[in-house]
Amino acid sequence: MSELSSRLDYEEVFLRLPTAVIVARERVMVACNDRALDLFRAERADLIGQSFEVLYPARQDFVSTGHRVGPLIARRATFSDDRIMRRADGSHFWVTVRGFAFNPKRPYELAMWTFTDVSQPEKQANIASALTERERDIAALVVHGMTSKEIGKELAISPRTVDIHRASLLRKYGVRSTADLIKKLLA
Repeated sequence: MSELSSRLDYEEVFLRLPTAVIVARERVMVACNDRALDLFRAERADLIGQSFEVLYPARQDFVSTGHRVGPLIARRATFSDDRIMRRADGSHFWVTVRGFAFNPKRPYELAMWTFTDVSQPEKQANIASALTERERDIAALVVHGMTSKEIGKELAISPRTVDIHRASLLRKYGVRSTADLIKKLLA
């Protein structure tokens, strides 16, 4: 062991990382750093030992995301998307989530998740919290520049169904183009 690594306190490094990080086993949070506590407006006891479900707007969001994300992580070992999450105080916000599975064959066995707040102005947040589950899924993939065909394949729905939900998103956000929608979603 080098002299430098023997002097490092890795737990202290983890706690002070500038990025919000949560480590989970089977979707139950087992460790989080200070930045994650700040982001989710939580105390350590609010998160540690709890299912990630407490950070989702609704149980169905937690369930559907688990079904959708597990196979993606299994294929790539890492994952990233934008989604709406819930803070400990009950407020909702947009966040970019990145995940890494230590065992891609069992992606939820042990995973590390990072979170970046990409919240919108209050009016946008109110619109976002009123989106349907499918609209949230599609909005998250639209932000990544995916086509209707790619989104349809990812979500196992027809490109026409994606177009219908995209049109609904355009209407709800009061914009005329996908480029403007992306700007609103990331504003």
